[in-house]
Amino acid sequence: MKFFFVLLFLSSNLFSNLSIQELDFIRKISDESSESIVLNGTKFCNEYFEKNNARRLNVSINNLYSCKYSSKRNRFYIYMVAVEKKGMSISIKNFCKELINSMPEISDHMDKKLQFQKKEYLNGFFVDNFFNKKILNFSNNFSKDQRTISNEINEIILNKRFEFTNNNFENNKIVQKELNKINKIYKKIINNSHTNLDKIIQNRLNEIVRYKIFVNDVKKFMSYSCNWIPGKGIDPYVKREKFIEFENI
Repeated sequence: MKFFFVLLFLSSNLFSNLSIQELDFIRKISDESSESIVLNGTKFCNEYFEKNNARRLNVSINNLYSCKYSSKRNRFYIYMVAVEKKGMSISIKNFCKELINSMPEISDHMDKKLQFQKKEYLNGFFVDNFFNKKILNFSNNFSKDQRTISNEINEIILNKRFEFTNNNFENNKIVQKELNKINKIYKKIINNSHTNLDKIIQNRLNEIVRYKIFVNDVKKFMSYSCNWIPGKGIDPYVKREKFIEFENI
């Protein structure tokens, strides 16, 4: 059965039509230690905005962007909650455009010219770049990159110290396996190459990512959401929607 799923995973025709959830399922069966695309993507996205939004947006700390994957809708939402619109001089649509334009890395995603893997906050989905449960970045400075590799291997050795025995041959095999893995990532990043899995994930993200800003119109006592699809332009689709209606999707 496991062999069957590995063949399914490697079949390009079937592979290219799978959802991100299905990719996760098949990868877990073929390799129990595989990183979850959904979990890593969501975690990395939220951590990105926790680190970067506070200093950029003129809104309260509770109204920063968050990330959420909906298995029910097969959508990945990047959203802002409960922004208050107090004045009457600007429409909800223009109010939302001003907010989203304050974050160029988000507003750029509305551009049809979006390039492969351009959005840093979506990098967590590209699990082929993960090593020891984190995304690696290299500088193309050989000495600095070798230090990074050495530090990562040392950390792996520390984490796996209880797996080592008196058999140095087997111990070296464990270390070499990790070294091969990190060198593969290094070559991929430095050469700016993309695996088949990267390409499939990029296509899936283009299909499922959605942006939302929830707005409370204080004057009218109404709640709205502004909605964007990547590559479809900066003008949002506005609808009457409360955040509570979105929470459990």
